[in-house]
Amino acid sequence: MNILVVSSSQRNESKSFDVAKYIQSNILDDMQDIDSSILDLSRYPFLLDHYGISREDFSQEDMDNSASLASNKDEVLSQLYACDAVVFIAPEWGGMIPPALVNLLLLTANGSANGLPLGHKPAFAVGVSASGGGSNPISLLKGYAAKNSHLTWLPLHAIVQNVDDFLAQPWEPQSDSRFSQVQSRLFVGLKSLTIYAKQLSSVRDELVELSKVHPFGQ
Repeated sequence: MNILVVSSSQRNESKSFDVAKYIQSNILDDMQDIDSSILDLSRYPFLLDHYGISREDFSQEDMDNSASLASNKDEVLSQLYACDAVVFIAPEWGGMIPPALVNLLLLTANGSANGLPLGHKPAFAVGVSASGGGSNPISLLKGYAAKNSHLTWLPLHAIVQNVDDFLAQPWEPQSDSRFSQVQSRLFVGLKSLTIYAKQLSSVRDELVELSKVHPFGQ
């Protein structure tokens, strides 16, 4: 089973990427029969303009960018299609989610992806904040991200607040500290994600075909 962890910050060496590595090393690497990979959106800046690829008035520089954009899209879509479940690590930027994550979700729609790469695959949301925030990304993602992607949100989620302090903590999910409780939420959420993925795998193809009848949720 392949779990894809999406680090949604478009900043290089972001705290979201650190959280992705933290989850991978402390949880996913210890799960049997689980392969995991990290999709770092900071590596794909051209995805911020993926709707511009069909323009006909490109300069040579635009054409070069267009080729990079197409390559970016193909690489990202191949990872989305290959995974069995996805973890979205979303930093809170002024109460919003990063534009790169918005465009990634737009890219997963049937018309953009030539199918539904995340259709009926379970998803687990993790909010990240440098201070006491992090709840808004959860609300935004669960409020609209499934409409065109047809992914399946878990009822569980986790919020990593004071991320620098959190990352400095030892891995002790059984303890009673505030940070340990977040560690426990991450562990339970990811364990639940693998159970959902296993159970949905046998019916996903049939459900995706039904979703394609009305791919935009109307």
